[in-house]
Amino acid sequence: MATPEAPLREILKSISFTQFPLYHQASFFTPTAITRAQLHIRRHASSSTNTTNSGSPTLDIQSLRTLALLRFADYPVDLHYTSDPESSPDRHLPFLLLPDGSAVGASKVAEHLGVQCVGEDLAYLLMVERNLVPAIEYLLWVDPSGYETVSREGFLGRYPGLIGYFLGWQRSAAVARELGVAQGFGAGVDGEAVYEGAFRALDSILGRLGSKEYLAQKNGEDEVVPGALDALVFACLNVFLEAPLASPVRSAMTRQGSQYRPLVDYTMRILERHFA
Repeated sequence: MATPEAPLREILKSISFTQFPLYHQASFFTPTAITRAQLHIRRHASSSTNTTNSGSPTLDIQSLRTLALLRFADYPVDLHYTSDPESSPDRHLPFLLLPDGSAVGASKVAEHLGVQCVGEDLAYLLMVERNLVPAIEYLLWVDPSGYETVSREGFLGRYPGLIGYFLGWQRSAAVARELGVAQGFGAGVDGEAVYEGAFRALDSILGRLGSKEYLAQKNGEDEVVPGALDALVFACLNVFLEAPLASPVRSAMTRQGSQYRPLVDYTMRILERHFA
């Protein structure tokens, strides 16, 4: 034990705060034994069906990305819909609850499945995360119509009036700051730069896909199997196509004779094969 004459830092070093924590908060998450893995994902709306028109269960990118990884690997899982991140062990959605009661966060699901993304696939994945994902964040949280139509009800519907409004404003402001654009909520917002990045990503993805069925396809024993890059790109494209929102990306992809038609076919192919 340090003496009273010792420097302050020596006194502090002698104290073990782990032995008597000044504040303790019980965990919101208690693992329970189950017989089948459960994927807890964000619901996309307050409807009881929790499915979009063509069958994908959510408009949350990370939830859909994680589910796609599991579907690609033929990993049996039950879906549980929630808007409450406090139900997660790390307070983030989605998460995978395993039969032994342990939990796997979204960032660890690929590792749990033994799926790797390296080399050129990793470079493309980072490009999508930096250019396509921000455009969706902008569409859902900064654009006033996206916030009101999808995010406020679908992701914040569990919170009462003023609390939901405050949390929504907080998330919208955080996304706007990160993207470097003015915040929405009825204000005129210029997201031109955000969508320019998205179109650069689409052009790169289109070139990478070419005539292949999947972007990161690997030949399995009997079929071509999509990979981690496909999970993210599919999730992004599906949100643009399925969200009931107008956007430059949706318009470019769906107009007659669009150069991006192969990407629409790519998205539909994954839905039909892995989400039907």
